[in-house]
Formats: sequence, structure tokens, C-alpha cells
Amino acid sequence: LFVTLPSCDCTLINVQRKLVTMNPDRRVIVYPQYIDALKTVAEGRRIPKSLACEDPNVGEMHDSCNLLKLHSTIEGKHYPRDWLPRCRIRVQLKGDDGKPVDPEIPDRRTLLVKLAELVVKHPGRVGGKPRQQSAASKLAEAASAAVGAGPSSGAGSGSKPAPSKKGKKGKK
Repeated sequence: LFVTLPSCDCTLINVQRKLVTMNPDRRVIVYPQYIDALKTVAEGRRIPKSLACEDPNVGEMHDSCNLLKLHSTIEGKHYPRDWLPRCRIRVQLKGDDGKPVDPEIPDRRTLLVKLAELVVKHPGRVGGKPRQQSAASKLAEAASAAVGAGPSSGAGSGSKPAPSKKGKKGKK
């Protein structure tokens, strides 16, 4: 028989009239904003700018965790201070016994520094920076923007709208 109490994060199990509590998820949550060199501390960066990487991606962070042999999962949640990029990762730093899975990464801060080091070296990056769009895709995007803006632009680009023929309304 399972009973969940709304005021508690624990699940209680009634086994032979004994209540046993289960711990909630103890994995560490890491958002890309934590290691982004383009963010300020107020915007969510948690490590020094000199150690951070530019515009990290959740996929790159997940690959870096796999390289460090840490179990991680991607979740579709957004960072409260920055709603646009969705996703975060949960990383299991400690085992069931409470000891670190990797002795070189005992805490969250060390994990963030290691992730920032590895994301820069990720094969999906060019020179440590995220890949830019190819020239062909930029041209196609510019052409589609020009076609979409063409009919609605009116008489010409940069021209003022035609003045209205009606006079001023209100008191004279």
C-alpha cells in the first residue's frame, strides 16, 4: 500500500505496520547557464568567467558527463531566470552509500568546472566556440526574410507612409 502525503516529498510504505521513508531524487541539476561565459552572475553563471565556456549546449554537457563516466539524463525544464533555452541535465555525483561516484568530482562546483573544460573540446565546436550557421543557410534565411517583408513594405524601403487627407480631430 503506497500513500503519498501532499506536504512531504517522501513516499511512505506500510509494510507490516512499519513506515519506511524513501529519499527524494538526490541527483545534481545543471543548467547550461551555470557555465556560460556570456552570462553574468546575476543571469545565472556559477563559475568564474575565465573558466566558463561560450554558449554551452545541453547535448554537449550530456556528452561530457558520459565522457566523465557520470550517469546523466536530459530533462525538458527551463531555467527560471532565462526562459528561452529549454533543457537541463541531472547528474548523479554520489552513489547509494553517499560517496562520490568519481573521487575527482566530489561536489557540484568541481563538476561545473570539468563540464566547462570538456564542452570547449567537444567535437561539435569549432575552435572552442559553437558552430555558426553556414553561408548558404544564412542566405536562405535572409532571402526568406526579404520575401516576407517585401509586400508589406509599401511604396519603397525607408519611405514615410502617405499623409492622411482627413484634418485634425478634436478642438480647434
